Amino acid sequence: MARSPKPGPQKNLTNPDGIRASAYCSSANLGAGFDVFGLALDHYKDTITVRWAGKGGVILRVEGEYKSGIPESLSDNAAGPPIIEMLREAGIVGRGVEITIDKGVPPGLGLGSSGATAAACVKALDSFLHLNLTNNELVRFASLGEAAVTGNPHADNVAASLLGGFTIVYDKTPVRTVSIKPPSNLSVIVTTPKLDLPPKKTRAARKLLPKIIPITSSVLNTGRASAMVAGFANGDIDLIGHGMEDELAEPYREKMIPGYRSVKKAALAAKASGVAISGAGPSIIAIVNKRRQSPEKIGQAMVKAFSTEHVQSSYFVTRPAEGAEIIKEG
Repeated sequence: MARSPKPGPQKNLTNPDGIRASAYCSSANLGAGFDVFGLALDHYKDTITVRWAGKGGVILRVEGEYKSGIPESLSDNAAGPPIIEMLREAGIVGRGVEITIDKGVPPGLGLGSSGATAAACVKALDSFLHLNLTNNELVRFASLGEAAVTGNPHADNVAASLLGGFTIVYDKTPVRTVSIKPPSNLSVIVTTPKLDLPPKKTRAARKLLPKIIPITSSVLNTGRASAMVAGFANGDIDLIGHGMEDELAEPYREKMIPGYRSVKKAALAAKASGVAISGAGPSIIAIVNKRRQSPEKIGQAMVKAFSTEHVQSSYFVTRPAEGAEIIKEG
């Protein structure tokens, strides 16, 4: 990939008052689209503010409702690696940059918390430095943040948070993505059980996956993933739901979520079009045509099913979100 364009003289880089950008949370995989599909969700969001600082180097601060436990070191925060690499490729030297994260996406739920941080960061820094990066370049930078947090530079969450809607990461070297606008009648139910999961939950979930899979499973997932893309393109929510059956990750990851099969069965019985583990979990995502079925009834059925497994849970109903945006220019 060609290197990112360098800005003009540093004194003209941006307004000194700073830039703010926000990015919504997301659900990755959606069943058959492991490390490929993502869906931006109009619920939680992170906001990033970028300003010049008086001294050289990068100052990173975390505040907001969900700041607890979020590291401020550049190497461990999802904003760190994208910042460092974007400044390096833009040739910015000798100037200090201050990054403030207003953490509005709770971590550890399988809703792309680190991806939202990375997405908002690259969106803000791109505008701040007048880089005019393409969507694919933005996703490439943001995926560096996922590598720092999860140990893998997957781009499904960051693509959804950056581009909005339903996203497909269809190549990695170089990164290539596409976004499809979801049907307006699509409702999303997210149900989250209260579980005691390991601190590095996403890494642990990845370790559960086999290194080799049967070709029959690969064929099934290819067909289902294709059906899901066709469903989003044609506005067919039932077809999207059929594509949410997974043979690659869920059979191994569901052991981390007690009662998952019962909850999925209850959601489908309540007329959900499709159900899947959201990312690495523990949240479970269900979709439905809100003009035909009640999202609230599906959420209630999922919570009730968890309770029969002696697991407390809660749910919310949301819809697909737009992509990352600049919300204030000083």
